[in-house]
Amino acid sequence: MQNKGLAQRGGALGEFREALLKAIDDGLLALGHSVRKAIYWHLESEHGLKREDMADRLGDFVEALEGMLGEGAKVLERVMARRLYAKLGLTFKPIEGWNLVDYVKEAKKGMK
Repeated sequence: MQNKGLAQRGGALGEFREALLKAIDDGLLALGHSVRKAIYWHLESEHGLKREDMADRLGDFVEALEGMLGEGAKVLERVMARRLYAKLGLTFKPIEGWNLVDYVKEAKKGMK
């Protein structure tokens, strides 16, 4: 894994968290602005999951997303992971069977 960008500037936990939230935003935007807004509304109203809490409750986010979108969530999770890695200056490699939680754990290792 390459390690540059935010990681070279210290890679503070807050920066990682913000990069993850932005990657989630970008991934959901692939479905369009209205759909992204509807997904955020559903996550908050049905799962008590606000956007700003998603980095801290990533497992809950992934579970809710997969409940809403089924297998389609996996495609979005890879898009989110790819965007996160790009923001962190890491090289993304898709791995069969991984979800967003797995990619985030690996990204954190790459930042150390």
